[in-house]
Amino acid sequence: MGPTTKSQGSSLPSPSKPRLLIIGTGWAGWTPNPHHNHPLPLPNSGPYPSLASAACGIFDFRIAEEPVRRLKNAGKVVKYKVHVSSVDLGKRVVRCRAAVGSNGDARLIGSSEALDSGLSDDGEEGEFELGYDKLILAPGSETNTFGTPGVLDHCLTMKSVQDAMKLRERILDCFELASLPIYSEARKKEILHFIIVGGGPTEVELAAEIDELVHDHLLKIYPDLKGMVTLSVYDVADRMLGQFGEKLSEYAMEKFRRRNVRVCMDRKIEGFESGVMKVKEDGNVRFGTAVWCAGNKATGLVDELKTRKGGGAMERVFTDRWLRVLKPEGAKGQGEQHFEDAYALGDAADIEGQSHPPTAEVALQKAEWLAKHLNDVENGKDMGGEFNFDQKPLVAYIGRKDGVVDGGGEWTGKGAWLAWRSGNLEWTRNWRRRAMILLV
Repeated sequence: MGPTTKSQGSSLPSPSKPRLLIIGTGWAGWTPNPHHNHPLPLPNSGPYPSLASAACGIFDFRIAEEPVRRLKNAGKVVKYKVHVSSVDLGKRVVRCRAAVGSNGDARLIGSSEALDSGLSDDGEEGEFELGYDKLILAPGSETNTFGTPGVLDHCLTMKSVQDAMKLRERILDCFELASLPIYSEARKKEILHFIIVGGGPTEVELAAEIDELVHDHLLKIYPDLKGMVTLSVYDVADRMLGQFGEKLSEYAMEKFRRRNVRVCMDRKIEGFESGVMKVKEDGNVRFGTAVWCAGNKATGLVDELKTRKGGGAMERVFTDRWLRVLKPEGAKGQGEQHFEDAYALGDAADIEGQSHPPTAEVALQKAEWLAKHLNDVENGKDMGGEFNFDQKPLVAYIGRKDGVVDGGGEWTGKGAWLAWRSGNLEWTRNWRRRAMILLV
């Protein structure tokens, strides 16, 4: 017998104002939440600033995650931690299933018993439906392996606080393992080889944080392991930080090399096995920890949506300049080319005819614009002008209180690091967490 389905449209509050459903609570989904007047049923998660710093113990994990259930308008919000399996934009219905437990499969951690919230009334695991009046699609993106064999089995990723926790535990485990007397020096060096795959700002920041963690802290605790740790950054591109100016990119790579961080650009990774990365140019490279951050792809939900889509390597939902979801090309019927009261933003969406990068800055600006727009419409005001992206300076942290900034000129050094740290404060939406950052 297949899974049962229960409609939950009637179980939600019956507000006098329209029900706004937000799918996703990254930067795009989180931002409209505390700034909007409507009751907001939404999946439960949170945006993740400073993941690399949290993974390496620079910041507490509490700084890297904003609990949705602690919003200032919590009494007006219905929250669900769910997987959204489908969206019917015509009927305005979203189909969901529970995403509770360590694997998001409605199972208790360490237990074979299913959680009650993941079961239907007759004891079978089932799905349920949510109705809405207005919809914001912001499901984000998933890690793209580009078909590289073994990535999901032998690499860590860096998309969530849970990923950051796994990385911190893995780094500490590698040092503990290498400290045992049963291994040769050559084997210890393999265990203490940390590889970052990808050369963008996230990967560079992660490499910088790991380098600081190792040399400023761990090697003081494990002095016998000095000279055995290797940190490598691999990418298919010809330089790190390709979004930045060439001089800034060269500056960052030279700083890494001076710290004995291996900068391995122009490398084609062919696959992974247990403890081995196969590189076309270098052969088999042995490692203890590999973190794959090489790219993103559309989620399964975006793949299934019957909307206009495009975007090249990562397919994204197309919207108009007011962020309204566009109907597929050749859609039947006359009238508007967009779905009424359906909006999309974040990594999962782009404006047709434009090409905004899937970054937190773009997501945040769109979300703030949309929150204001929805409130204006609710208060009887005109829709207002279209969304226009304001490109902010690009900032990347490269370790040792050093950074690079591209925008309004190119600059490096401690001033760039302060700009990066100020950005952490700006991205953090909680004053208590901002105080914690200042104390680090």
